[in-house]
Amino acid sequence: MAVGFRSFLRVAPGQRLLDTVIEHLGTWLASKEIHLEAGRAGQYVLDHDDLVTILRSQAGGGQLYRWRRQHPDAQPRDVWRTTITVLERPDEPGWIWTEIETRDDCPALGEAPFNRCMSVPSVLRGLLAEIEALDGRTEIAPSPQWVTLGHLPDLMDYLADETRRGPVYMISQGQQPRDEFERWAREVTWHLVGMGSAFLLDPAVEAGFNEMMGTGHAVPPGTMRTYLPNVNLDDPEDPLRHRILGRTRIVGTDTRRLARMLGRAERDRAANTPIPEDAQALVAAYETIPLPAVSWREQQRRLRELEAENDRLREALATGPHLLTA
Repeated sequence: MAVGFRSFLRVAPGQRLLDTVIEHLGTWLASKEIHLEAGRAGQYVLDHDDLVTILRSQAGGGQLYRWRRQHPDAQPRDVWRTTITVLERPDEPGWIWTEIETRDDCPALGEAPFNRCMSVPSVLRGLLAEIEALDGRTEIAPSPQWVTLGHLPDLMDYLADETRRGPVYMISQGQQPRDEFERWAREVTWHLVGMGSAFLLDPAVEAGFNEMMGTGHAVPPGTMRTYLPNVNLDDPEDPLRHRILGRTRIVGTDTRRLARMLGRAERDRAANTPIPEDAQALVAAYETIPLPAVSWREQQRRLRELEAENDRLREALATGPHLLTA
């Protein structure tokens, strides 16, 4: 199956990670009028093509929990598989891995399927408002955060961090009114929650930030710059990796369209970024042999073909020669 959304975040110890995840899943289930307990392990058939599997186990020095739902999409040919996997450990960082997969009909290896921008799962969006989650050393929040001058040294650590998986988005206020700018920044980063971190710069902080970064890595006024992991201020070629969304493009493009464009780009990148080996190894022991994703409509088509073949065989038996016995 193709990865349409992927988020992997470390979680600081000492938090109610697993309980909070189960609570949010329970709230989501209730909103959908799905009557099952999110904390109870088992396999639940919601419909003929809608299956929920819940795993709970002691593993990796803590508690491992996995919620998985395989269900049809609104598009007849598609099947989605949504998986939320959590490891909570008492004295060490845990993690939360959220992934949406769909049938592998994408035009190029690793690209998000059908050039669509799959929504950030609402459960993950809600969780990030309650738990302290990290991408490398970068704190992850459900909405863009304002930067102060005192935060600039920490921000430089975030940018240079080679353990960071996702981008850091620096967004310059320029001449926009604060409230209007903040609203726009929330909208344009709507599809990036859980996949990267967004920070807002007012003119005074922007000046300090650009002085710290140097000309090549600076953020031009009124623009948005995407900083990939492991920013290297000493490499003259490094600025080319960190793309700028220019003011002309921002002003001339609908905000929702920009948000989808940014979201698709990051989903493609995340699909090509492997999950950390420790998490992969832990979960691999619980994976069954993958089955091909076949939609309910495809199953019905195959069933009709088999029924038609049975009818032909019965007709052949009825009209063919018979062996008479005494």
